[in-house]
Amino acid sequence: MQERIKFGLVGVGVSKKESDWIASMHYFVPSIAWARYFPQIAKDPRAELVAVCDVIKERLEEAKKAYGVKQVFTDYKEMLEKADIDAVIITTPNKYHFPMAMEAIKAGKHLIVEKPIALTCDEAKKMVDEAKKKGVKFMPAPWVFDPCFYKIREMIEKGSIGKVCLLKSKIGHMGPGHSEWFYKAGAGAGVIFDLGIYPVTKLTGLMGPAKRVLALKGTAIEKRLVMDKEIPSEVEDNSVINLDFGNGTFGVITANYCTQTQHGPSLEIYGSKGAIFVENGYLKFTTSQNGLQGLFTTKTPLEFTFPNEPIIEHFIDYLTQDKDFTPYGEQQVHVIEILEKTIQSSDEGKVVKLTTTFDHKLL
Repeated sequence: MQERIKFGLVGVGVSKKESDWIASMHYFVPSIAWARYFPQIAKDPRAELVAVCDVIKERLEEAKKAYGVKQVFTDYKEMLEKADIDAVIITTPNKYHFPMAMEAIKAGKHLIVEKPIALTCDEAKKMVDEAKKKGVKFMPAPWVFDPCFYKIREMIEKGSIGKVCLLKSKIGHMGPGHSEWFYKAGAGAGVIFDLGIYPVTKLTGLMGPAKRVLALKGTAIEKRLVMDKEIPSEVEDNSVINLDFGNGTFGVITANYCTQTQHGPSLEIYGSKGAIFVENGYLKFTTSQNGLQGLFTTKTPLEFTFPNEPIIEHFIDYLTQDKDFTPYGEQQVHVIEILEKTIQSSDEGKVVKLTTTFDHKLL
């Protein structure tokens, strides 16, 4: 692998908030390409953004002007065939992730696939297996590598809070306001696959694979404002996911598009000898071990916050050091199964068993 990695990105998306978007309930950030990947590639001397692809030509010209992109395409297969690239980043609407990833693997390109990597467990497994078979490095998102995560896992493994009994995690905002597909049935949309995937990834990364899921989902807000246009919501915007990790250890996750603001810890872990909390990136814990009692807090934040997770940096590190992405892919196969069966559990009103597994200690 040469020193400078040449990237192609598909799914440019919206770059900024337009001045005439006046609806007070809009939730808006630039597309993931503009918020994360374009600036990170520009900052890394080992990376170069060579090509971009989008079905809207105006977005291509905007990316070309802002970042000096050499080649622009409206056809993804043409980009794979003609662009001088080593790796592909897929940031399209969810339903395109799997077919586009398989095309990239077929073309021998390394790739980063935004979350969710696929809409079914079978698709996710095919993607991971094919990448391994073809010798293609495949980095799935979300990928947990922040210092806070590893510190918590170290504390759990050392028994700092005793046996873990209950984990609680929450995530939410008022829903995307820049694109209608987030609320359309058949697009792979809905809050479970869009936001629920983050805490499911984190909890399984800490505890390993779950054994069962019991969930509720629903549509609490039936009409949504997207670029000041009111549209009906065809997907769930509110969910509660209960995970059974075995031996009486449970996880409770809430994910929604119904939250104006959030207060309190985003992660709570309760053990037989203490507890761990994460709030605004700070790690707090209580313990009765070693004669210590009371609440302890890290002096500085330990958690990367969106969109600053150094994904491009880690991706290039793994490529140049020839490290193995497979454990992260195997985790996402399990995560996608949980999300898929979350919907099944709510629809059928029952506990659903999980069948996939992975080794979380390899993450």
